[in-house]
Amino acid sequence: MSVAVALRRFATRRHVRPWALCAPIIVLIISIPLLRPLHTPDPSLISDDEQSRLGTIQAIVEHHTLAIEGTDFRDTRDKIVAKSDAGEKFPAHFYSKQPPMLAALMSGPYWVMHRMGLTLGRDPSSTVFWLTLLCITLPVALSAGLVYRMSRIFEMKRPLRATLALVAVVGSGLISYSTVINAHAPAAALLLAAATLFIRVITHEKLNRAVGWLLLAGIFTALAATIDPPAVVFLILFVLVIGAFRWPILTRGVGIALYVLGAALPLTIHARLNRPITGDIRPGMFHPELALSRIRRKADVGDMVPGKSAEEEATSPSTASAPANSLFASSTASDDDDEAQTPWQSFLRGSYRVYSAMLGWHGIFSHFPVVLMGIIGVSLVMHRHWPAATKMLAGTTLGGALIIILIYAISRTTTRDAMFATRWFVVFLPLTIFWAGAWLRRSHRTTSWILAGILLAFSVTASLIGATGPIPRGGFDRYTVSGAWHNFMHPPSPPAIPSALADRGNQDAIPE
Repeated sequence: MSVAVALRRFATRRHVRPWALCAPIIVLIISIPLLRPLHTPDPSLISDDEQSRLGTIQAIVEHHTLAIEGTDFRDTRDKIVAKSDAGEKFPAHFYSKQPPMLAALMSGPYWVMHRMGLTLGRDPSSTVFWLTLLCITLPVALSAGLVYRMSRIFEMKRPLRATLALVAVVGSGLISYSTVINAHAPAAALLLAAATLFIRVITHEKLNRAVGWLLLAGIFTALAATIDPPAVVFLILFVLVIGAFRWPILTRGVGIALYVLGAALPLTIHARLNRPITGDIRPGMFHPELALSRIRRKADVGDMVPGKSAEEEATSPSTASAPANSLFASSTASDDDDEAQTPWQSFLRGSYRVYSAMLGWHGIFSHFPVVLMGIIGVSLVMHRHWPAATKMLAGTTLGGALIIILIYAISRTTTRDAMFATRWFVVFLPLTIFWAGAWLRRSHRTTSWILAGILLAFSVTASLIGATGPIPRGGFDRYTVSGAWHNFMHPPSPPAIPSALADRGNQDAIPE
């Protein structure tokens, strides 16, 4: 009898929530036609960042190693030599300079595709399309569902919650990075998943069931940090959220321990993958001494790739200068001269970099001004009778964003690799906009709604234009919305194949 009752309840229960699926479906409808392999299938026009990740994925599945010199993407410029080979005259192995965790996760779907006959060597365009859809676009669409779930704390009606979920993805630039293989979009999705778990524990989860959610929150946040290094800031700050729970001190200590235990698993895997390459847990991007430009033969033959002659390496399309136009090419010169400066000059230069991060060519508010509504929402949460843990989560969102911006402004002297907007800020922008729900739930004057609509319309337009090509081969050197639109209307032609390589290819095609 109990089984019959359970089946009857299951049959009468609502299994599909249209408003919850509304935003994810709209995100998929927008993103899928703009996927990079559909409008730019030529492998020679893929950015070095994407090439290096694809090379690592192919190496893991086909060669059971992280070394990319035996893959079809060995010519990427985003590569380093192993630390053990740094002093060698002829480096033995080349690796991607990106953190290896994302490639390790994406190697699972690629292994299935490889078993089905769909490989990067035979059909790179179709393979990259499915990898991008499964590992990047779908997590971005699920992010909209996570925001819809979190927005219950604002006690809004379902249409407003669906609107907030769509705005958090489409108005933050997250949808811009849903069309190419990159680390920033999945890291932002993982950060939203961790925040969703914290809000679930804050609102109605019982103490005995919070154990699993805190473990998962630690895993998700640590995964985001191992995929996209700026997320390390939130990995640390989220400890404060657990400390603000309305639990006894000892219980909060146990909760922090559970969070740390969950975070230890991804961090350990990252260390095991990365230590043989760089000698420590820092990815290759933090080891400029391992870059190919620093490791050259004594004879003036340039950077070498195992199995390739100096002439072939010099004429390789990937190592030649990237295709570019006069307006939107990536800059090759540093924006700042790091010579000795007075403290006042250093302060002014640092202030200018912070200003550029906010309103410059790659600034946040020059692309996504709707983020202001999220900042207003954080202030409203701080001034109302919200739970202390909710206030702490809102505060850590804004505090983590400011810390990342300051670190970026202090440590980087050029924006030539910032790509569309500033890709290192994508990780926190959707979570920041989520707090706009505290403003959205209140009544406002018509003027306020009009201003908010203008900010939203501009942000959505910029995000959609950026989705046409957020990481182009040549990068951006000017206002990136104009650059993305120009690149979309005037796509670059594939580079000409050097005669030496063409002759070699014809010789290889002659049957024996």
